[in-house]
Amino acid sequence: MSLIQRFQHSMALNGSAPACIQQGKIFGRQGFYNMVCVFSKGLHDVGVREGHTVGVALGQTTEHLAMLLAIARLGALSLPIHPMSSGDAKRQLMKRFDAKWLVTGKMPSPIPADLGFEMVDLSQLQGPVPAAGLDFLDTWPSPDAPARIALTSGTTGMPNAVLYSHAHWLSRIEKTSLSFDATTRLMPGNMSLTMGNITAFAALLAGGVVVFQKEGANSFAQTVDLYGVTHATLTPSAIPDIAAQIPSEGCAFPSLKELRFVGGALPDTWFKLAQAKFTPHIILPYGISEVGLISVASTKLLEQTPDQVGPCRPGVELQVVDPAGAVLPVGQSGELRVKIPHMPSGYYMNPERTREKFRDGWFYTSDIGSVSQDGLIRIEGRMDDRINLGGVKFFPERVEHVLNKHPLIKESAVFTIADETLGKKLVAMLVPKTAGEVAKDLKAFCQENRLNEKTPKMFVFAPNLPRNASGKLMRKNLPAILQASMKAAKKK
Repeated sequence: MSLIQRFQHSMALNGSAPACIQQGKIFGRQGFYNMVCVFSKGLHDVGVREGHTVGVALGQTTEHLAMLLAIARLGALSLPIHPMSSGDAKRQLMKRFDAKWLVTGKMPSPIPADLGFEMVDLSQLQGPVPAAGLDFLDTWPSPDAPARIALTSGTTGMPNAVLYSHAHWLSRIEKTSLSFDATTRLMPGNMSLTMGNITAFAALLAGGVVVFQKEGANSFAQTVDLYGVTHATLTPSAIPDIAAQIPSEGCAFPSLKELRFVGGALPDTWFKLAQAKFTPHIILPYGISEVGLISVASTKLLEQTPDQVGPCRPGVELQVVDPAGAVLPVGQSGELRVKIPHMPSGYYMNPERTREKFRDGWFYTSDIGSVSQDGLIRIEGRMDDRINLGGVKFFPERVEHVLNKHPLIKESAVFTIADETLGKKLVAMLVPKTAGEVAKDLKAFCQENRLNEKTPKMFVFAPNLPRNASGKLMRKNLPAILQASMKAAKKK
């Protein structure tokens, strides 16, 4: 069965029930189905056909969810374009994947000339609901037909892409949560990202409601309480800001049955803060954009062993290997490689990168970690992030874990810069809990916590850390940010 056929079947079960809630407006399941029909017919009228690629630059809205289904109905491919990205970034992605149309919620004014693709505003796709509904076309895309170009996070450069068929997309949707049902009210993560749209579809197909919110810590709290949200997704870096909006003690969100954190590690201090302030029901999934969900750390596991991400999900094979690809013994650290049923066999339109990461039926994650005797996975860090200071090798998370315990520090990021004397110098960029409040005992604090030679030589303060749309730290940007701030300081 294709994704769009599964959607049509689910919509027919109870047309009067709500499908989405957006800033106080309720979209019933029949009304949402009609929106998909109108969008699909409108795209067909402007020329979108099977096999075409359509860029989607929409925010956290009901229309975004409906648009992905409308494109899938035509047998076309949807390409995520973050609506806040620059014009150059949008054009680059559109050109790279030969997308002919870009759907946006608001047209730029004036529209740039010679774009190489057609801009389509949502208002252009309005019209009567086709009398035949989604059956206005005689043929339906097959389960094997391509439906989605899924982009990786791009923390180390240009994002890679994986091509999802209808069957693979639907398989990932059905596996993402077994706890969704008709009582579910889900607040999804970023809809342009894989986990965001997958969880939204999972709730919708289970008969639940997808709740969309405005961005911001205050909006999260208001939306959860106002609509009785049962399932939500957050990035770990959002925890301090949301917690600051809750002055009293105790769990502020009793309706939450599951709070899922994605986009990076969940430090123990932040986990305890979220559990004390938000809800006791916290899970931490470990997954890869390219292949899917690998493991899930339950609340109980996070309480007992916060540095582990759970055992492999059913059907997932995982091995720890050395640089030559030899499997390492239990408990020993190395690169993690995984094999998941029906996973893609390579990157879309990138054979060189495919040869590096997809080998012998395995996907090489670039994550360094180990597996315990009882099958629990532990992630230590990314291969590209590992620091080597005079032969002392370590991951920056080791230092950040200590710095984040300081009572005046909200979060930190550690990196190296060139140094004439040392060769490399370890730098910590710090975000204070209170603007303008600078901690002055940091070197002593690091020594007290046994960092020794891993103690940063330089501490700099910043209002925030650079993060991408999925909440992941853009570590490669830190040296340039430091250099720019030092130049600006010299000019004063």
